[in-house]
Amino acid sequence: MDPATGDGATAGDGEPAGIRASDAERDATLERLSAATGDGRLTLEEFSQRMDRATTAKTRAELDRLVADLPATPATAGSAVAGQSSWHISPIGGLSVSGPWRMERSVIVVSLIGGADLDLSQAQLAAPEVTLTKVSLVGGVSIGVPPGIRVNTSGFSLLGGTSVDSGPEPGPGAPTVHIRAFSLLGGTRIYRARPASQREDPAEDSPMDWRSQRRADRYQRRAERRSRRYR
Repeated sequence: MDPATGDGATAGDGEPAGIRASDAERDATLERLSAATGDGRLTLEEFSQRMDRATTAKTRAELDRLVADLPATPATAGSAVAGQSSWHISPIGGLSVSGPWRMERSVIVVSLIGGADLDLSQAQLAAPEVTLTKVSLVGGVSIGVPPGIRVNTSGFSLLGGTSVDSGPEPGPGAPTVHIRAFSLLGGTRIYRARPASQREDPAEDSPMDWRSQRRADRYQRRAERRSRRYR
């Protein structure tokens, strides 16, 4: 008899469905979710949603439902192809990505003028840890990440700082995004992206700071004029 529901429901392994989950079982579920995200089986948004439910789950049955569509063990080197480097090179123009996309183990953006504007909510990672390297004269980095994702930043900017929206500290083994940004003008901003279903306006949570965008647009127009002048 299930003391929580008053019936005789049982979980798939024959145990009562209402058996309380322990902290160790919650941690084990989070590890499986993290491993599945590193294998590309879950998007970062899906990981964030399931992580939140796992940390508040009261019973083993609730935890089992969160990993029912995932393998018991993560993919091995022989069963999965390791993520490769992805290069994006342009004299003028950076990289802007949103919606479903795959982020390779290493993403490299090189430009004279242009930043990197990424929404990782629906991204699938090629590995548990991925790195974005952005090199430009003018152009910052703005990245939206769901809660529960660890972000490390490094690099150099003569004019431009680093802003990271606060959030709960991700647990051990959380998917990690390393950001390395180098520019003369342009900072780094990390913001917590809400799920698309919770946004009333599609432009809401836009990561690009309008002042930085105006400066970048001005430099871009000047560069285009110079280019036409010397043709």
